[in-house]
Amino acid sequence: MRNTEVAAQIARTGRFLGKLRAAISATVVDGASLYADDQHRGLERIGATLDQVDYALLSDLATIDAAMGGGMLDLIEVHLKSVGGGPTLDYADAAAFLAGFVAVVEAARRRPLH
Repeated sequence: MRNTEVAAQIARTGRFLGKLRAAISATVVDGASLYADDQHRGLERIGATLDQVDYALLSDLATIDAAMGGGMLDLIEVHLKSVGGGPTLDYADAAAFLAGFVAVVEAARRRPLH
């Protein structure tokens, strides 16, 4: 990778991370839900630990999001709505939440580039 490509990747990842933070903050929780408190706590944990996520995973997700015209972030936003909705949806931190998207990254790596 050339320096300009590295700089572009870093900028793309930074923009993606900013949009992800905004998506976490904007996730609406139904206050009447039995899981509302769990959802709030889960979203707070995810937001508070984003800086601890492996940068390579964030970079990969940012690249996929760019290639999909924002579709990766849309998918993540759908999953954010389910945070705290049950025992398998109670994530310890952002890394645990985003681990669910590793399969998407791996599938994208296997896909031919032409």
